[in-house]
Amino acid sequence: MTYQAFDSTPALSNRRIGASFILLALFAGLLGGSLALPFLQIHPTAGQAFCHGILMAFFVICPAALGGFGQWLLPAELGTDRTTLPALTLTGFCFLSSGIVLLPIQPIIALALWAVGVFAVALDVITTFLEGRVLQFRKLSPLAWSMLATASGVTIVAPVLAAIMTRMMINGAPANAAHELVSMLHLPETSLMLTPALGLVCYLLSSSRNKPGLADRLAPYAFGVMAVVGPLFWMDGLFGGVPAAVQGSLVVLTQLVPSVLLVTALCVDVWKQRQELDGTTLWALGSVILFSAGWIAEFMPGHGTDHSAAAFGGIMALCGGFYAWMMRVLPDHIPSPLSRMHAGLTFVGALCSLTPALMVVGEGLMGLSLLTFGILGLFLIKETGRARAKA
Repeated sequence: MTYQAFDSTPALSNRRIGASFILLALFAGLLGGSLALPFLQIHPTAGQAFCHGILMAFFVICPAALGGFGQWLLPAELGTDRTTLPALTLTGFCFLSSGIVLLPIQPIIALALWAVGVFAVALDVITTFLEGRVLQFRKLSPLAWSMLATASGVTIVAPVLAAIMTRMMINGAPANAAHELVSMLHLPETSLMLTPALGLVCYLLSSSRNKPGLADRLAPYAFGVMAVVGPLFWMDGLFGGVPAAVQGSLVVLTQLVPSVLLVTALCVDVWKQRQELDGTTLWALGSVILFSAGWIAEFMPGHGTDHSAAAFGGIMALCGGFYAWMMRVLPDHIPSPLSRMHAGLTFVGALCSLTPALMVVGEGLMGLSLLTFGILGLFLIKETGRARAKA
């Protein structure tokens, strides 16, 4: 069971694909995080900030959740042993990895490749729900609902984004294309970040619970509003179907409100069961605190830190899922105290990065966190080679 991620039998090919997605997301996260390190902020450029945001928002959380944890965790959540179309997910991996390589050179082409790649992965997730599911819908976990909702949201956002990128490639990108893209993609970026992140938080905090709680009953509706209703209104707003007064409130109505309700229900469930604070649980709690900080900042004058806090919360949820996966793949090699210390380091670094007076300290701590993830990635690659040599 230790090296199932690297097994060569066809029945476990989806796990090899999932491991490849997690390593790809780790590489994209290291690359995107390094662009925010202090020694690169002496003379920052608009392209550098744009690449940092696109990498962290589009090439880390969503592909890792659908392609990585979707291949590893989703089949067990649905009562099956594998996804239905792993070859389609592998095709998406090729497009996504090509997009990461081309992002510093041709960001428009990179975003178009992201749209095609993540759309292919989403089709595999949806097909697995429709064809490979054994459990009834009412028995599905919040993690399964979050992946279905994220995949459904991707099928809405990806074709629209691909069409916009194609039009820019044909007609030429305007001078302020980066600023326009950041403003236009705010709602779908938030949706595709919050939905899988909160699904992972529910998974990390509910793994030891035997009976469904309030969060399990609320999850289908909350994730549906966040990942489907929000992008639908966003897409309609691109063509003038939504009044301007409503567009400004879409993020609050379709993202903030359902996520607050879901997190509140999850906190009630955790409080009732008195769950032990292990390493992965600390990652999830740090994610919830950062999400809450972003929601509070949304209603403050200027609210300049709301998006950054939410982004840090999503990254912490993904890191918790990464540690849970590492402990599952290599149970005797990853000590639990390492996860606790790493979670504390990342959480303190995120809080300092959100405070202007402590931003340099926060960036230094986040740099140490990135270095730790880099060492873990090298260790995982080493164990991969050792397992293949034994096979």
